[in-house]
Amino acid sequence: MKTDTRESQGITYKNRIILTATAAAGLALLIFGGILPGNDQPKAAEYTDVGFYTEYLEDRIRRLCTSVSGVDEAEVFLTIDCSSEYIYTEGGDYLILSGDGGEEAVMLCEIYPRVRGIAVVCTDGDLPAVKNTLTSLLAAALDLPSNKIMIAGGAPPRVYSENYSKNE
Repeated sequence: MKTDTRESQGITYKNRIILTATAAAGLALLIFGGILPGNDQPKAAEYTDVGFYTEYLEDRIRRLCTSVSGVDEAEVFLTIDCSSEYIYTEGGDYLILSGDGGEEAVMLCEIYPRVRGIAVVCTDGDLPAVKNTLTSLLAAALDLPSNKIMIAGGAPPRVYSENYSKNE
């Protein structure tokens, strides 16, 4: 007895139709998925968070300050310019055609907000040697004039128990 070669290979005509239809549907989703309305993807600028950037800088500066001899703990507060700036191409030299037929300028770079001032409260910050060292270090690291940097001495932050209120 002869058997059909398609059935002997394990692929029936019905399975071949289902496989072809599934592949065509997947290909259609890949092609048309990016150009359908309502498929707005966030721009790179939307991922920028000035608060995250500020916390990151404060943490780096805190670690830098505590690496100075005589400073065991430090609290840092930064004043930052408004937000990031974005530089785009001019004159339409470089454009990206988006899926909806529109044109979009290419972002060349992002300029992060500048630090305008810094306040540091740290152990032994009231000692002239520590104050001068930290002021010089932060002025060089952040490209700030020394009149925009304030160093103060203080005790480590208090840890309050659940039964103790700050207002007492």
